[in-house]
Amino acid sequence: MDSAVQYLTRKLKLKVNQAKSATDRPWNRKFLGFTFTEKKGPNRIAIHESRIKRFKDKIRGLTKKMRGSEIKESIRKKLMPIVRGWTNYFSVAEWTRVTHNLDGWIRRKIRGILWRQWKTSFTRYKRLIKLGLQENIARETAYSSKGPWRMAQSYGMHKAVSNEVIEQMGYRTIWGIKQARSQ
Repeated sequence: MDSAVQYLTRKLKLKVNQAKSATDRPWNRKFLGFTFTEKKGPNRIAIHESRIKRFKDKIRGLTKKMRGSEIKESIRKKLMPIVRGWTNYFSVAEWTRVTHNLDGWIRRKIRGILWRQWKTSFTRYKRLIKLGLQENIARETAYSSKGPWRMAQSYGMHKAVSNEVIEQMGYRTIWGIKQARSQ
């Protein structure tokens, strides 16, 4: 590290930020949100964990604001530009289970928003019936005492507000965006 700093400062006349500069294995470092995986064979580009956490924090903040507004408009105008931009930026990275988990997490957030917007048990029951759920399952789901995050994962809510219903609202999966970009 010392010889590299000397070369950069003396020969190339560049300033070196000691706080950001280091020498280490590629999979232990982060550069522009990317890192490398430590696998057998050639190293692969991956998304650094800090960027996934930052993305989730951004989505959390956005979904709090979506609770009181029209869900379809919020998905199209607020959520999708963020998801699309993040996907396009990190499209060069190796796509792993992490992106599938992120998609499922976002859909669960959307279901939780719907659950909160429906407010009362009777409204939830009517909406679940309207979405095609059987009456007994709709009753069990609507009159549950569990919170929105738990109910967003329940069988009844997942069956009524399926992935196809969420896609009709305007949400496109991270994989769908990446495949459309590559074509």
